[in-house]
Amino acid sequence: MNAETGRGLVMRLTKPLLAWSLYDWASSPVPTLHATFIFSVFFTTAVMPEGGSVAWAWMTAATAFLLAIAAPVFGRMADQRGNAKSFLGLMVLLGGGATAMLWFVKPDPSFAMMALLLSALSIFAMEISFVFYNALLPSVSQPEGYGRASGLAWGVGYAGAIIALLMVLVLFVMPDTPAFGIGKEQAAHIRITMCFAALWLVIFAAPLFLFVRSPSPQPRKDPFITQLRDSIAIAMRIPDMPRFLIARMLFADGLVTLFAFGGIYAAKVFGFSQTMVLVFAIILNITAGIGAAFGGFADDRFGSTRVMRVSLVALSILGTIAILAPNEAVFWAAGAALGLFVGPLQSSARVYVAHKAPPEHRASMFGLLMLSGKATSFIGPLLYGIAVAATGTERAGMSIVIVLMVAGYFLMPRR
Repeated sequence: MNAETGRGLVMRLTKPLLAWSLYDWASSPVPTLHATFIFSVFFTTAVMPEGGSVAWAWMTAATAFLLAIAAPVFGRMADQRGNAKSFLGLMVLLGGGATAMLWFVKPDPSFAMMALLLSALSIFAMEISFVFYNALLPSVSQPEGYGRASGLAWGVGYAGAIIALLMVLVLFVMPDTPAFGIGKEQAAHIRITMCFAALWLVIFAAPLFLFVRSPSPQPRKDPFITQLRDSIAIAMRIPDMPRFLIARMLFADGLVTLFAFGGIYAAKVFGFSQTMVLVFAIILNITAGIGAAFGGFADDRFGSTRVMRVSLVALSILGTIAILAPNEAVFWAAGAALGLFVGPLQSSARVYVAHKAPPEHRASMFGLLMLSGKATSFIGPLLYGIAVAATGTERAGMSIVIVLMVAGYFLMPRR
């Protein structure tokens, strides 16, 4: 390695960059504990054991549809007013509040509607928050360091999820007597994890609001519909951006389905207990964090599209193995390996837009990135629910993920 290359691999860890990255640490336990590994499993096995998977699929699909509509709206507003941090703060309060309120959901079907509504609000707020969070990347890093900065944030996020999962496992799920006087009646030791996730979010998100500056406002007087049309027109003029957004639409739909039903799949197909689901989640987040960290360097070295294409191939192969797994051992191995490629795929998508988007339209382009990730993301969960309802097996539902990954690969730009 020559001196020039060595300097290219060095990333200056400034206070704003660390504060920005810490938001991934703050936010990752919310979807990890809520939508993927704890509350979703609790809902489908204890709150609504009959038809819970299908109901969760409908809720996820409806929320994704609303996100597709709202993401460009919020992105444009942030561009105009230059107050991405204010919008981000609002989403933190909404998402954290809705997540904490899930404490009141008890293991009884009469609480199903309450659980679905609060879950939808939590998912909506946390997803929208990343429109504003992503738009702050240029405020903390130079363009040549976007890949490493984004990879750092993803890696920190997975580390946060791992620590939170370990703490939840040790404090609440495994002990005969959970911490802080929490009993196990009415699954209180499971429900309290939602309050834990909300508190974690609020505490660790605070440094971003202290040390990261918002981008300068870009005033626009046009009606929103005109602005949205203009944003799409701008994206159409950026080389390869339309094709990327379509590819992103497909593979993001696959990831949404994977995240929404990964824990449910393990519990339903292989009979994982809540403790086993958490251990699996910890292993998956460790491999995902490793993948995100190395993926950031690979992105700066080889380019975002190459990283995404390799990740999609690997996810398709490993996902197929996990679906066809004849026993737990094969599922554990394939599932853990999946994490190595989830992080780089997500991180490089963010970097691709940061590099391609004009500075004055970055928040709008991140809004379109969210739109591409959510415009059809209701289809994956919807098809999952239909497949499970029709066949009675979660394996059929999870096969939708592979189809979407393969389609995303073939549409991904080559450079």
